[in-house]
Amino acid sequence: MAIPRPIRHFYEFGDFRLDADRHRLIRDGEVVPLPPKAIEALIVLVQHPGKLLEREELMQAVWSDAFVEDANLTVAISQLRKALGQTGEALEYIETIPRVGYRFVRDVRKVEGQPAPLIVEKHTRSRTVIEEEIVVDDKDEARRANEAAAIPGQFFAKPVSAKSPIALSWKVELVAALGVVVLLTASALVLHRYLTTPKIEVGTGPISSVAVLPLKNLTGDPENEYLSDGLTEGLINALSKIEGLKVISRGSVFAFKGREIDPRDVGKRLGVTTVLEGSVLRDKDSARATLRLVSAEDGRVLWAGDSAEHSLGDVFALQDELARGVTISLRPKLGGSEARQIVKRSTENPEAYQLYLKGNYFWNKRGPEAAKSIEYLRKAIELDPNSAQAYAVLAAVDAATDSIPSPEAEALIDKALQLDDTLAEAHATLAFIRMFHHWDWAFAERELDRALELNPNSAVGHHWKGVYLSIRGRLDEAKAEMHRASELDPLSLIIIADIGQLHYFAHEYDQAVDYCNRALALDPDFWVAHEYLEDIYRAKGMDQEVLNELLKINYRASTPEEKQRVREVFARGGIRPVFIQCLNSDLSRNDNERNPVVIAKFYCRLGDNEHALYWLERALTGQRVFWAAYIKVDPIYDPLHNDARFREVVNRLGLAT
Repeated sequence: MAIPRPIRHFYEFGDFRLDADRHRLIRDGEVVPLPPKAIEALIVLVQHPGKLLEREELMQAVWSDAFVEDANLTVAISQLRKALGQTGEALEYIETIPRVGYRFVRDVRKVEGQPAPLIVEKHTRSRTVIEEEIVVDDKDEARRANEAAAIPGQFFAKPVSAKSPIALSWKVELVAALGVVVLLTASALVLHRYLTTPKIEVGTGPISSVAVLPLKNLTGDPENEYLSDGLTEGLINALSKIEGLKVISRGSVFAFKGREIDPRDVGKRLGVTTVLEGSVLRDKDSARATLRLVSAEDGRVLWAGDSAEHSLGDVFALQDELARGVTISLRPKLGGSEARQIVKRSTENPEAYQLYLKGNYFWNKRGPEAAKSIEYLRKAIELDPNSAQAYAVLAAVDAATDSIPSPEAEALIDKALQLDDTLAEAHATLAFIRMFHHWDWAFAERELDRALELNPNSAVGHHWKGVYLSIRGRLDEAKAEMHRASELDPLSLIIIADIGQLHYFAHEYDQAVDYCNRALALDPDFWVAHEYLEDIYRAKGMDQEVLNELLKINYRASTPEEKQRVREVFARGGIRPVFIQCLNSDLSRNDNERNPVVIAKFYCRLGDNEHALYWLERALTGQRVFWAAYIKVDPIYDPLHNDARFREVVNRLGLAT
């Protein structure tokens, strides 16, 4: 008696059919290669056509069992757009609402049916695979898979005949299983011997740069991510204390979390000569780690080490052991004081450290995402009231708000420095507060210099030193600091975008567009770059592009119908009536919700210098506004430079030459 096949659920849109039950996207009878998480994101979007799904909602649906970097969602959406053939401004399938989320905009038809018999399908790769095979997602993985296919004895999926309901007898399955056990056991012994070999001397000169990739969590339990992430962060902090060694910041290396990538490719993208990779294995109440230092030039292993087993209650002893082992391999003759700095701990509480990591991650997202960091950082401080790093980051989050000065931010940074006066990021944050809250430029410069003296590898210190120099109009010096920050944190969205803003200040508009687009290539939703582009395109007289950016920023949460009405206003009268519409919206707000600098800029765009000067003066009275510090260098105010009232505004800022 034939067994009926189960009913399958499909979603059809455009030329595509999505098999939600089997997690397959099909076009013209061929499976479209996509990673599992990208498929899951597509299923959620397609099941809610026309509905705006917030980023947090999508993250929760796709990664419900783990805390992962928000960039994972951006990568997944980018992979989907590429697979669907969506390019340019056309909203063919997935619409991005900057700072909010995504919407599937194509009509979707839900159908049900029985699956066809299992067949061999041709994928867009160099070999034929059955439908159940995992799809290789990038060229490097495909290359490694093809190389592995040539190894004798390697197990691969084989096509199954539709005529045979049983592909393998139980005897064959048993033999295969035993073979796998033997192979894995032998491999484990070889791997252990390989990783515990002593340091290998390669080359004649000292290693000058390194990127620490996120350690892999081998337990399979997402609850243990705090352990692998914490050890990675600890290694980065430790190695950054070594004089003369360039260490890539956390923000850039964590973009590779959860991905299989060739160390040589990492070296090219991050501009380093070596890559440190490894894994962490937890067994009940203990953990151990393995590390490998790999040449980014040719992939050779320069050093390998295997830690002793440590109890989870003594996780920082594990961190210290790893830091010492790697450091000795990089700098065999390390001095005593430098060695003590390397194993210096920010907290003795592992849970507090994990909360700090999460808070720091959301702060680095800037904008609305930064608000999510506050809860994590406050909880970290509750668990460990002596965590200087948590105080410093929470102070930075609070200091970046529009409502300044902030007594809380100043109290927080004072506490951080009382706990640890050698924390470079705390001195950089104090400089930030003195810049934007008090316009105390001399004090800020001293603190920034102190931060970089304590840690020359501080991307935050170099970044904010670049911001300081740009505000002062020292643009060439600012570029040097910004590019140094970018070398240390090559994938930092805010640093890349701020380099674009710096070129805008220098009236180098083409370079400004280029850097902002580099940031958006990494994250199309990064709102800071979109805000910068609005001003840059206005300066270039590119009204259509200005409109596109306004729709992404000022009208990001509007319905498609509302956006269409704005486009119609533009079609009838150009960009000017759109500016007037935005200005009236800002003016209609309550006094405590208005941003005088934003309003002044709209009056400048409309050529109304009198009202622009009125609102600039308001920005310096009462509660100060964050963006007021940039008044001297922002090209939008060029028409006001010869007015005595504008010069008085600059003088009150303490920026007069």
